[in-house]
Amino acid sequence: MTLPLQISFRNMRHSAEVEDSVRAEAAKLETFYHRIIGCHVAIELPHRHHKKGKPLHVRIDLNLPGKEIVIKREPVANRRISANGAGSLSHARAKSPHVDLQLVIHDAFKAAGRRVQDFARRRRGAVKRHKAALVKL
Repeated sequence: MTLPLQISFRNMRHSAEVEDSVRAEAAKLETFYHRIIGCHVAIELPHRHHKKGKPLHVRIDLNLPGKEIVIKREPVANRRISANGAGSLSHARAKSPHVDLQLVIHDAFKAAGRRVQDFARRRRGAVKRHKAALVKL
């Protein structure tokens, strides 16, 4: 892997397993676009004042030629309350805090992969551009 990778752990202990997982996911990004200049991954356990689970934060900063892509995966503070006062269960499930660190890392790199693929398509010129509308005078 030629991708310069920097991994930071905040408010938690360094783990070789997690670092290996991040390196494996970052190596997959090079299959989408081989000219990635740099990648910084920050894994954070924000604070210890929570009611349930461990709200984990993952931030990926990718440096590409002419562009910087930032991917953040953070837990949502509250679930949505509808007009009748009942909470939306499907929304609560979809936006619940991540508990499994491997899942959070995988989700973040999956989103980063999509963004890198989009960047590579635009760079190659594979994305159609709309013709400018002709203006009648």
